[in-house]
Amino acid sequence: MNILFLCKRFYTGSDLIKERFGRLYHFPRHWADCGHRVTVVAADYKSMKSTHLQEPNLHIVAAPFFKPWAGFGAKIRESVKANPPDIVIASCDSHFGYIGMRLAQKLNVPFVFDLYHNYEDFGSNRVPGMRWMYRKALSNAALVVCDSERLAERIGTYSQNTHIAPQATDNTVFRALDRDDCCEKLGLDKNHRNLVYVGNVDSRFDENTLIRTVELLAESGHQPRLIIAGPGLSDLHSNHPLVHYLGRLPQEKIPLVIGCADLCLIPYRRTLLAETCNPCKLSEYIACGRPIIASNISNIAEYLPRSGYLCYEPENVDSLLASISAQLARPILEEQGTALLWENVGAEYLIELEKLTTLAAR
Repeated sequence: MNILFLCKRFYTGSDLIKERFGRLYHFPRHWADCGHRVTVVAADYKSMKSTHLQEPNLHIVAAPFFKPWAGFGAKIRESVKANPPDIVIASCDSHFGYIGMRLAQKLNVPFVFDLYHNYEDFGSNRVPGMRWMYRKALSNAALVVCDSERLAERIGTYSQNTHIAPQATDNTVFRALDRDDCCEKLGLDKNHRNLVYVGNVDSRFDENTLIRTVELLAESGHQPRLIIAGPGLSDLHSNHPLVHYLGRLPQEKIPLVIGCADLCLIPYRRTLLAETCNPCKLSEYIACGRPIIASNISNIAEYLPRSGYLCYEPENVDSLLASISAQLARPILEEQGTALLWENVGAEYLIELEKLTTLAAR
């Protein structure tokens, strides 16, 4: 099977080419390992030069989106000519879904729209026409793949044929490490109770509630240190005496940051984006063998069978304080084997793709 995957190079703060990050890399990589020929054409908004990553059965090309020649559109045409696809998949935003839909219609092959968020909630959808493109792509997709059950429920008005492919992790990278060794490698004090968050500090991040809770923990003698690895923290809080702000780090250092943790956090507010999300960090935390506190949003608690009852009420300092205090006093760990792995989720995804191409061939 020839698979064409359309997306963007930089997403959720990471680089598809250099970091081989997330579902946009790992699903195609797994399908290629199964013997299928996969081409990923990724739009690059930051460069006017194309970049290639060639692996067995997998070719990823990042091309400038706004370059009329030798850009994103040209690379799609080249790919279609060289390896006519049996199926087209698009991800990352509304316009990619629309482009993928139109291309699949032209080629008379199935179209799959892959959602790792409800793209309708992205800021880009304030641009006139974007919401229309999103809904059009949903309505015309042979299959819509969602990263959470809540997201599938949300888009059910437009598509009845959905498959859940949650965010996952690579357990060769994210695994249990010695806490003190990780602290030493990152130059962090071993004597603090380290509360760790990795990822973007965006509109979902419950910043004020979290900072106030850490202050109360300090007042009660817990010696907390809030460690944040990811872009976007305000200047006010990045300089807070109880915060150690690492900013954005390369992907290979994230397991070290998680390894420093006495407790890992998913402190999200109840926003539209948060209520349908399934963050990669959830499985990364579990795979690294660290206790977790998350806000009670989306269906995150369902992935925490042991500690999900400790999920706190968003934007509620008392609720977060009680949950963190309980986990620090008597940590409850999830079984590391319950961490979702990209190859397992990708295998189920592939079954759905094979069903579509089999039906199309009849």
